Amino acid sequence: MTEDMLLQLMVEVEKEDPIDYADLPFDDATLRALVCRLVAQRSSAMETAGMPVDALLATMWASTAKLVLENMVLNARLLTLRGLPDDANALIERIARQSRGAP
Repeated sequence: MTEDMLLQLMVEVEKEDPIDYADLPFDDATLRALVCRLVAQRSSAMETAGMPVDALLATMWASTAKLVLENMVLNARLLTLRGLPDDANALIERIARQSRGAP
C-alpha cells in the first residue's frame, strides 16, 4: 500500500464519516498526509520483513480496532469532561446498537 493510495482511500472514507477537527490549530490535509505516510511506512516495513499477508492483515485489523477503541474512549472522555456523562453513555449505547445492526 503506497502513501498516495492510502491517502486517496482515506479521503473517500472521510466523505461518509468526516473527522471534526473543530478549532484545532492544525491543517487537516497535513495531518492526513502524515498519518498515511506513517501507516504506509509501517506496512512497507512489515512486507519487507517477509511478514505473510494474513499476518499483515491481522496486524492492520488489530491496529484499526485499537484506534477505534481509542477514538471511542476519547470521545466519551471529552463528553464527560464537558459535564455530559449521559451523552457519553448514549454514544457508547448507540455504537453498541449499531454494531448489532439495530438503528
